[in-house]
Amino acid sequence: MNRSIHKIIDEQIKRWEMGKINPPLQIKPINVITISRESGSRGQEVAEKLANKTGFDLFHHEILEAMIETSKNSKALLETLDERGMNIVDDIVSALVHEHHLWPDEYSKLLLKILNTIGKHGNAVILGRGGNCALKKLNTIRVRIVATDALRWEYIQKTRNLSLDDAQKIMISTDANRIAFVKRYFNSDASDPANYDLILNTGTLSVDRTVQVIQCAMDAA
Repeated sequence: MNRSIHKIIDEQIKRWEMGKINPPLQIKPINVITISRESGSRGQEVAEKLANKTGFDLFHHEILEAMIETSKNSKALLETLDERGMNIVDDIVSALVHEHHLWPDEYSKLLLKILNTIGKHGNAVILGRGGNCALKKLNTIRVRIVATDALRWEYIQKTRNLSLDDAQKIMISTDANRIAFVKRYFNSDASDPANYDLILNTGTLSVDRTVQVIQCAMDAA
């Protein structure tokens, strides 16, 4: 595991544990934003800027995968919720498995538990990994970031210094892999607009304006 990622996870566990010892004076609604994105739509930029603006913790692919590896050997991460909280998470996971007719393996069970543990703690921006499917029953705003094909492959070409042909191939394969992941682990269609509360086009909205729209939705929720 990358040492910096490991440090991030350790610090996250400590913050959650401190929250149990020193709970806030007022109970606030759980605030979680899940962001799904098309390849090259600048969804990661949106997630990073949104986390920075809100002060929320950002959980992306590498962090979530590292959390899964950590939880295989230690229950410390999942035990950051009290017993009642973990029972609720187990109930949510069981309901998801039943509702979506899933046949979960060890990986998918841990992924569901970790996503819901993050959701119960709140104040989180979750990028990818089917967060919108796992957390739709919590107080969550589910966002999908899209853009036209031409803008997406142009962005990939520029940011990765690739030929146009290679950029197009990467865009297509990345989108296919993300769709397959959500289908396999959540039996859901990542491109179905019904799975989201907001679908925002970064071809017509700047990253800053996209973040502003999401924050307005948060304030109105």
